[in-house]
Amino acid sequence: MAALAGLLAFSFWYSLFEYQRQKDESEAYLEASSYGSLLRSEMDRELNALLFISNGLSSFIKVYRNELETKKVQAILADLWTQAQHVRNLAVAVNYKLAYVYPEKSNEKIVGIDYRDVPSQWPKVKLAIDSRQGVLDGPLDLIQGGSGMIYRFPIFVDGEYWGIMSTVIDTHGFLEAAFKDHLRHEFTFAIRTADNKHVFYGDPALFRQKHVYIQESQVPNGKWEWAIENKKIHDLHDRRFGVSLSLFFSMLVGLFAYFFAKERYYLSEGALMDSLTGLPNRRLLENRLNYVHSEAKRFNKMFGMMALDVDHFKSINDNYGHDVGDEVIKQVANVLKFNIRDVDTVSRIGGDEFVIVVRDQHSEESLVKVATKLLNVFKKPMHIHGHEITVHLSIGLTLFEPTSEFTLKQLFKQADIALYQAKQKGRNTYSFWQ
Repeated sequence: MAALAGLLAFSFWYSLFEYQRQKDESEAYLEASSYGSLLRSEMDRELNALLFISNGLSSFIKVYRNELETKKVQAILADLWTQAQHVRNLAVAVNYKLAYVYPEKSNEKIVGIDYRDVPSQWPKVKLAIDSRQGVLDGPLDLIQGGSGMIYRFPIFVDGEYWGIMSTVIDTHGFLEAAFKDHLRHEFTFAIRTADNKHVFYGDPALFRQKHVYIQESQVPNGKWEWAIENKKIHDLHDRRFGVSLSLFFSMLVGLFAYFFAKERYYLSEGALMDSLTGLPNRRLLENRLNYVHSEAKRFNKMFGMMALDVDHFKSINDNYGHDVGDEVIKQVANVLKFNIRDVDTVSRIGGDEFVIVVRDQHSEESLVKVATKLLNVFKKPMHIHGHEITVHLSIGLTLFEPTSEFTLKQLFKQADIALYQAKQKGRNTYSFWQ
């Protein structure tokens, strides 16, 4: 009996430790996610300030294309370079050949080069021209020496390709400026390009480690990947000695402790995620919504909230059974998740009810586009357990503006009212809260 009690007590403590570790890991991941969003916002702000340089010069060239003189162009480049931060040099190519550069000192090597003759740079130059959009390249080794990121911005005059402007960014200075006010000792992170996995900030080993939070961010015509480590993860295993020592004193209560720990362990599985769909549940939704709300207030952004449910879901359960109904809910969850960006949150709050938080919206029209897209993807019937079932959604929309004083509770209510209005309009549609 003593041996059995000891075995049961050991199982209890081990299960309790695992439960606590998983809970702490979940909280550590949430903290890393919030920290990653903050870093990404700061990086976007610094990057956008640099990218506007190209827009100004492009407008000048379009207006004065017949009056361009080397001295004028050099003077404009000098003025732009003086006002910009973290820019090594600015360059303008006419057609494909680089004609102007500032500062000229230490950049003489690149004057007159034809981008088509530079294999390391031509693919991204061609991509910018073909897409007619700015492209961020690098970090890469520069012809004039050193390394940096290059923002390529194609210039079109009267619809015809005229040339391309290059803004060479000092990678180290740019990143240090973006993160200087937000570096925290409890986190480490690294950044790499998504296409070639080149790590240009932080320790590359972070991407190979377990227990790191991975996120993506968009850059002009490309993506960056971030690995963010919460150092709390390393401290989660230090309790084992204390657990082992406590086993000796807990053998007599082993049996009771074992069942209690097992119950707690299984309960922890559903602490943050919906058990049927694997989507965030109401608790995790509230955590993420609190962060998005704070971010919107701080950075003067808007975000949207969408309340959805399945039209006539009770009829589906009555006609086909609850097994089919559960499968409908799972497939609806998968479709919603597939058609929503990774930065947004799709959650199931109960029954056939879902809530989607859509970040960084600019207008009601942008949120309506998302709702319209979701309605369209449900036009095709679902095939479930041999049945062809047509599934439609009703969607209620509301938009949070940073100047408003609406609380999150009021936003939920607005979305619910809009959902009710969509049902009143005949279902299979959306309605915007007014």
